[in-house]
Amino acid sequence: MTVLIRIPAMEADRFRGGDVLPAHRHENAYAAIILTGRYIESGLDGRYDCGPGHIVIHPTYHAHANEFGEGDCEVCNIPLPAGPADETGYGVYATPATDELIRLAEASKHDAALALLEEATPQAPIAPPQWLDEFLALLFCGWRIEAAATACRVSVPHASRVCRRWLGSPPTDIRREAQIRRAIQELRDGASIAETAQLCGFADQPHLTRALKSATGRTPATFRAA
Repeated sequence: MTVLIRIPAMEADRFRGGDVLPAHRHENAYAAIILTGRYIESGLDGRYDCGPGHIVIHPTYHAHANEFGEGDCEVCNIPLPAGPADETGYGVYATPATDELIRLAEASKHDAALALLEEATPQAPIAPPQWLDEFLALLFCGWRIEAAATACRVSVPHASRVCRRWLGSPPTDIRREAQIRRAIQELRDGASIAETAQLCGFADQPHLTRALKSATGRTPATFRAA
C-alpha cells in the first residue's frame, strides 16, 4: 500500500547512505531541493538521478520511491501552491541558485514556485530498457501482464523486476497509479464520476471511489469541486 504523506511547512530531511523509501504519495505539492548527496527517484514518470543543485517538483498526490546513494543526503522540502505545480507537472530541474530559492521560500512560497519554474533547466530521466515503454503502453491499454510481457518478448518475472527497479512498483501497482492519475485529471477537467470511471478503466463508480479514497483519502466528488 502506498503511504500518503503531507509536508505542512518547509523542512530539511537528512537520509543515510543506502536508505530506501518504498513507494509513497504526498498529499500536497512541493519541491525537493537536494543540498548534499545523491538519490534515485523512481515512479510512473521514470527513473531520475538527483544530486546537489537539482530540484524535484512534485504535483499534488504524486507517488514515487527513493533509493539513496552511499553518502548521507540532505534535502530541503518546500511546500508549493497546488495550481502552478499541478499545471507544470512532475519534473527534475537543475539550478545554480538553491540558496536563493530557500531564501525566497522563507518569505513567499508563491515567489519560490515562480522562480523554480522560470529559471530551472529540466533534466532527462535515465534511459529505460527499450521494451519497457511498449510494455507500459500495453498495460495502460488494458492488456494482462502476461500478454504484455509476451508481446515484448520478456518473461513476467523479468518484467516485474524491471518495473520495480525502474518505476518503484510492480506492474499491477503501476497500472493502478496511471488510472488514479488520469482519473484525478479527468475529474478536475469536469468529467462526471460515471464518465471518469469508464474512461479510466474502473468497473463502476464505487470501484473508482474506493480506489481514490484509498490512494488520496478523498472522494471523486471533492476533485470535481476543487
